[in-house]
Amino acid sequence: MKTLKFLLFFIITICFSSCIYWDNDDDIPDISSYESQYEPITQSRPFFENDIALQASRPISDAGKIYVKDEYILINENEEGFHLYDNTNAESPEPIAYLKVRGATDLAIRGNTIYVHHLVDLVTIEYNFYTNSIENVNRSLNVFPPLNSPDGFPATYFNVPENEIIVGYQLKK
Repeated sequence: MKTLKFLLFFIITICFSSCIYWDNDDDIPDISSYESQYEPITQSRPFFENDIALQASRPISDAGKIYVKDEYILINENEEGFHLYDNTNAESPEPIAYLKVRGATDLAIRGNTIYVHHLVDLVTIEYNFYTNSIENVNRSLNVFPPLNSPDGFPATYFNVPENEIIVGYQLKK
């Protein structure tokens, strides 16, 4: 009985001691005293906004999410765009086109409208599946936060001009 009481007391002590704050537990370092190992790669906003294009199909090299729309399949090429396939014959899908949208990681489809995450913007694309063409592109500016550097520095750290968009990072030379 004494052993059981001792064991219970020991377990309770351990549980409560894990809740005590010790000086430097979980402190987040102040990054203002550090320097990023990366520099941003930027594009001017006009160039960035006109960088969406429908291109000939190409092989998939870094597949991401897969989307199904009626008899069509859209496969994300991580941060590059989307491969479009005709899946009428499910055993042998036919490549249709490649929708180049740099920085694209996700999309949603409603009817023939494709909503794409394009780095900091939300882009609405009216895609005509029958003529394989983009009919209309609308853009909601700065819906998403800008990219942070791989070592955790926020985009604001880099003092990028207002008319520039961070499209990636590279190691400093």
